[in-house]
Amino acid sequence: MNMELLAPAGTVPAFEAALAEGADAVYLGTPAFNARALARDFSFAEIAAMIETAHGQGKKVYLAMNSLVKEDELPRAVETLARIARLQADALIVQDLGLIHLARRFFPELPLHASTLMATHNSIGVEYLAALGCSRVVPARELDLEEIARISTLAAVVGVELELFVHGAMCFSYSGLCRFSSLHGGKSSLRGQCVQPCRRRYQWLSSGKSAGAAQEGGYLFSMNDLSGLGELDALAEAGVASLKIEGRLKSVAYVGNTVRAYRLALDARKEQDHKRRADMLKEARACLDVAMGRRRSSGFFPLGAAQEADLISPEQSGNTGTLAAVLRKMEPLRQQGKVTAVQLTAQLRTDLRAGDRLRLHEERSDSRSSFTLRHFRVAGKPRREARAGESVEIRLTDTKLLGLRPPFAGKIYRVDVSGRKEQVSPALARLITQQEQLAAKAETPVRKLVQDIAGEIGLFSPQSEQAGPQSFPTWQGRGKKTGRQRDTRIEWWLKASSPEALRLRFPFPVSRLLLDLNAESLDLAQNGLLRKFLRSTRLTWALPAVMLEERLDWYRHAISRLQALSFSSFQLGHPGQIRFFSQVAGEEPERAAELFGDFSFNLLNHSALAALAEQGFRGLQFSLETDRPTLMTALAAFKAGAGVSRADRCKLGLLVYGRPALFTSRLQAPHFKGRHTLKSPHGERYFLKQQQDSVCVYPQIPFSLLAHGRDLSAQGLDYLVVDISRVNPKREAALIAALWSAKVEAPPHFSGNYSGVLA
Repeated sequence: MNMELLAPAGTVPAFEAALAEGADAVYLGTPAFNARALARDFSFAEIAAMIETAHGQGKKVYLAMNSLVKEDELPRAVETLARIARLQADALIVQDLGLIHLARRFFPELPLHASTLMATHNSIGVEYLAALGCSRVVPARELDLEEIARISTLAAVVGVELELFVHGAMCFSYSGLCRFSSLHGGKSSLRGQCVQPCRRRYQWLSSGKSAGAAQEGGYLFSMNDLSGLGELDALAEAGVASLKIEGRLKSVAYVGNTVRAYRLALDARKEQDHKRRADMLKEARACLDVAMGRRRSSGFFPLGAAQEADLISPEQSGNTGTLAAVLRKMEPLRQQGKVTAVQLTAQLRTDLRAGDRLRLHEERSDSRSSFTLRHFRVAGKPRREARAGESVEIRLTDTKLLGLRPPFAGKIYRVDVSGRKEQVSPALARLITQQEQLAAKAETPVRKLVQDIAGEIGLFSPQSEQAGPQSFPTWQGRGKKTGRQRDTRIEWWLKASSPEALRLRFPFPVSRLLLDLNAESLDLAQNGLLRKFLRSTRLTWALPAVMLEERLDWYRHAISRLQALSFSSFQLGHPGQIRFFSQVAGEEPERAAELFGDFSFNLLNHSALAALAEQGFRGLQFSLETDRPTLMTALAAFKAGAGVSRADRCKLGLLVYGRPALFTSRLQAPHFKGRHTLKSPHGERYFLKQQQDSVCVYPQIPFSLLAHGRDLSAQGLDYLVVDISRVNPKREAALIAALWSAKVEAPPHFSGNYSGVLA
């Protein structure tokens, strides 16, 4: 089987390097809506020129529009879709369910690929995305070869290709289920803004009599880079269609070297001469060594205890680049009492020369400072080059570095800046200029199309048309009316690990219990013990966001058993879990099931809400990452039925209290065993919980929007969720009462982005 080699490009020179080194396809970010928002956006003229260039060589270009979209960004998103449709890209990579909904409705000619940010990790997820119209799925990186093969078999049946990451950086959390960067800093990884909290150094905290005392720590969640170079035969046998290299923020040299390595390895599979094949693989490995990544591992492909130990090196920081030196001494140099320089003494681990770009990393505080190596000495004598093993003295005079002081325990890394001065080839530069001229001529029909679409779904009013689509207000109440009067009474839902939590006192009436579906709770249901707790409280079974492939049959059986016992209400942790039930996109239900969506669906706009309402969901939780303006504008549009056929049948809710998972990972790393509580470099505390199918990191203090409860009710939400399932329920009930009351000082808590701005 011939597998496609898919390369990243964050710059035009990187795109050219990828094609030159043998990539079959290249993926690029679309302006403003790609999940590498820290990269410079391409212009549409550049994208058009690159597509024309690639197609001229028989290669493909995929465009990543894989960021979550806030409600006020929908007009610009529609405009971007319209422009992409004109460009005739080979596919659009998407995450947001609202974008999929809009693309299928208004741009059906656009092939869609489901991003890895959709956290698809089993066959029912792939089946669901196929039903939505995706022709390719990029599953989670956390799959082993056996799971990939099983999922690929189902994908072939439903006509979907699998595209798999085989090289590059790995996140500790499942992509799509990481909320750390967003809830603790407002920078959403689902919107390309991740500040990489998994790369920080953490300390374990002791328990028992010395509880809270700091113990040894390290880079506990900093994953080594993925390298699937040795797994290509197995991936081909498993039915993988495309091998994807991560790195749209990487340099031209990184892209070129990595693509060349995998091109060599793929070509070596066809080589009959054993010596020639061995030489090609040796050269491929050498190319990866030059590419300046982190320590490499084979990822989750060969799942097992030995492999788990290889995924994280907690003693080593997550810096990219080559470890250049270990710092031995730091000394501020003064003249007339003023620090004028800082002198470093370091033991080299690799060769250095003047002009190298270096990064100084202080490991205890996790601070990082970059500088260009101008001058250094060896044995007191000036040198321009030094060899590994030598001790060097480096004098720093940059103003921003003069504040460095001992004690300072750290390392120096050489950073790859090889792509900084790369130029676009003259031929491609001419194409870009031509495309800029063509784009100007096509502007009027594009804007007319966008106005027609946005008007149809109520995104702006006709009076705003002269201003252009990007300036239109998000929603002007032009959707159809549902005829339902607003009911300011709101339901309170309680999520708990046991039905006994209903005996606790809360400052609001609990109308529904959310109970995790697991072996223990299923036994309670089968033994008839749940009924005595419920009385007038309704029960909804909560499914987890992560269901490993091998566990799907257990959940099928459990759901079937519950339905036989007359339980009909379920909250899904992933949209793909709708495949457990019959009401899928127009199918008539065999057994009526009341389905709700958890906040893990990552819903930020009314188009996404509409897509799920049309699939038969009776309730949906808004994304936990939302800010208040996004929530209110999306609520208003959805409640007015803007482009929604079943809005009046779907309730909207929001988690207002709990300890949501900041990381959700598959990795049961050896250094986690017996460890529970940890502290960040900034003093924040978290606890780690190992579960059957996942490992989660939770905040020590709760997330709470209880102070905004009355406001949320008045704005039109139908239900608010309080989650006490993670820690002691009695203690949680007391905290909830204190946070609800305005008469006492509120206990420590955090509110995510609600009162700020989601970036």
